[in-house]
Parts: sequence; C-alpha cells; structure tokens
Amino acid sequence: MKILILGGTGYFGRETAARLFKAGHDVTVFSRRCPADGLPLDVKQARGDRGVEIDLARMAVEQWDAVIDNICYSAEDAEKAVRVFNGRTGLYIFTSSASVYPLFEGAASPFRENQTDLLRLKEPLKEKYAYGIGKYAAERVFLGAFLERRFPAAVLRPPAVIGPNDPTLRAYSYWLRLADGGPLFLPGFAFANRFIFSRDMARAFEALLLSEAPYGKTYNIGGAETLTLDDFVKLSARVMHREPEILYPDYRWLKENGFDFEASPFSMAGDFVLDVSKAEKELDWRATPASAWLEETINWYMFSYTGPAPKNYAARKAELALAAKWKTRS
Repeated sequence: MKILILGGTGYFGRETAARLFKAGHDVTVFSRRCPADGLPLDVKQARGDRGVEIDLARMAVEQWDAVIDNICYSAEDAEKAVRVFNGRTGLYIFTSSASVYPLFEGAASPFRENQTDLLRLKEPLKEKYAYGIGKYAAERVFLGAFLERRFPAAVLRPPAVIGPNDPTLRAYSYWLRLADGGPLFLPGFAFANRFIFSRDMARAFEALLLSEAPYGKTYNIGGAETLTLDDFVKLSARVMHREPEILYPDYRWLKENGFDFEASPFSMAGDFVLDVSKAEKELDWRATPASAWLEETINWYMFSYTGPAPKNYAARKAELALAAKWKTRS
C-alpha cells in the first residue's frame, strides 16, 4: 500500500510509520517537523503545515491507497482534507478521540460508538470541552462527506495514549512521584478508565487499513483492561518495586487548600470506559496487557528519557507539604 501519514514524526504517528514500513508498505509522513529523526531512512518525509490548504494540496498530487490523519482538530481542517483528497485516496482514517463522549447529554460509560448518533449535544458546551468539540466537529465533516460524496472516511476514537516519547508526560507525572518515594494525591481515584499503549495505536491503524469495509464507520479502540487510576498507580508501583503511599482526600479539601490538580492528570469526574467490542469483532482487535506495556514504558522513562520533568512536578515541594497537612488532619 502507498500510505500518507499526516503527523507521522512524533509519538504514535512515528511508531505507525515505522510499523507500516516494516510490513512492506510505501510510507510518507507529512509534518512541519520534517525532516525528523527516528524514522526508517526509506520512509519519505514531506514538510508542510496541516492547516495550510496549499501545503496539503501538494500531497494530493499523488494518488494514495490510504491517508492517516493524526493532526486534524477542527471542522475547518477536515473540510480542507475532504476538498484536497476526495478522489485521491482509497481510505481516509481520521484519528478522533474518546473526548467526544462527554459532549453528550446522558452519555454513559461504557461508551459505545452510536451514543454520539443517538444523544443530544449538551447546551451550552463549556470551554473545557474545546478539544472534544473540535474533534467531534471534524468527525461530522468526514462522515458527512462519506454519506454525501462517498468520501472514504473511517474514524478511530482512542482514549489516553501512553507509551515512550509521549510529549504530554501525563503518565510520567505519576512515575516521577513514585520514584521520589513521596506520597501521591489521587483525586477521583475510584473512577475507571481505559488507556491504550502507543504501539497498539499503530496496530489499530494497521487493522483498519486491512479491514474489508471500514468506510463510514467509527471505532472505539482501547486497552485490554479497565483500570481505575488507583489500579494504574499500584500496577506502576509494582513494576518499579515501590511501595506507594496514596492519599485520597475529597475534592473540596484539595481545592480549599490550593492543590494543583494538574499533578494528577488522569483524574476525572466520572467513569470513562470505552466499549471496544465493535473493534474486537470487526477488526479482530486485541490489545497488549497493561502489565506488559507498563513495564516497557516505565523502563524507557526511567532509563532512557533525558527530557525535562512535567511542568506539574515543579510544585512537588508544596505538594509534599500539603500531604503532611492532610496526614496531620487525618
């Protein structure tokens, strides 16, 4: 297959490019970062801005068997892609997000793909939902183009992606705190989530590329297990051979005492579990067990990562003082 990846120079985009190239596909990546290190030498790189239509149009001079779009965040960007690639690709995979589900009235965990078709959008939508709003708007453009013009779109909705080279450093926020031996606050610890390993994202794209009839369909994709944040931290501690000290103050106390909730990036205000049975059935999807990908990823951060600490770790001293205050109060 001749495959174009929009945003294939970092994180799971880079892993996807490497995996597809290794499988024998002709792969090109498109990004403002090109030329970028870390990709196989025979993966072609094209420099350009996803938001500039003329840059995108340069990539449609050639015919593609598939385009994977990891860097579309709005309806406007989606409309550009439909104009440019209509008739120029056999399949167009849009990487959306599970963040679309909180936009809907009555959406309940485990979230199923059809909830976004059956339920009404909340009114008004709060600014904190901006990322999900943009992704959902783009979905509507791509799927609408499929219905109206047979544009060959398919949509993937992943949850939080964890793996080596994650630029958000969200998971690393917890592992640093486990490594320093101090206590961790876990607001919202009881709520469930599905995570997905970055290498599994690459496998998910490959599965969709090889599926028989993905057109016009949306798929949730996620990990093998449903984990609470408590489970995630305790599994991580086991991998790191640490005995975690976990604190569970109520939200009100933390807010009143100035806790920076960015220190626990995976905390949330409710259950957030994706139903991945559609992908399991139609794409023969199977995820890597959490214990395996946690060990690989933690070891990479502990022994190979040389970048800065997460910004939320800068206030660790104040966080430890707050932990002492909570334990005294208790």
